[in-house]
Amino acid sequence: MKNFKIKTTSAKSVEIKILTDELHNDLELIYGKGTIEEFAEENKQMLIFYVAYDESENGVACGALKLFDDNTAEIKRMYVKPEYRGRGLSKLILSELEDKARELNYNRLVLETGLKQPEAMNLYSKFGYKPLKCFGRHADDPDSRCFEKMIN
Repeated sequence: MKNFKIKTTSAKSVEIKILTDELHNDLELIYGKGTIEEFAEENKQMLIFYVAYDESENGVACGALKLFDDNTAEIKRMYVKPEYRGRGLSKLILSELEDKARELNYNRLVLETGLKQPEAMNLYSKFGYKPLKCFGRHADDPDSRCFEKMIN
């Protein structure tokens, strides 16, 4: 098992561009061409990005926090490169995001994932996230599944 380092990085970093482009492509394959919004502009709105790096300093996983409301942050851009899945990286990233949200004095986390991503829904359930009525542009999407967790 390789040792991974989790670090913060800029939304403008090469690693974030590569990882979020791969995430976008994966979601397009799962949900159908043209249904997934572009990430570049929204990435600029993130409060923080975490990237997991392998021993060769390659970015292999990411996750972000975005302001949702005064008391709530939204988990965004959770992604692990396929060849690194099953090694606990999503758990490491999610733990870092939860810790950072607490540090920033948020009381609640929300997120959206999809019906066709059972691994993601399982991860969030194991971390104590509860189903939530979908919000925003996800409200009327039959494939969307939203979750929340109180953290303070």
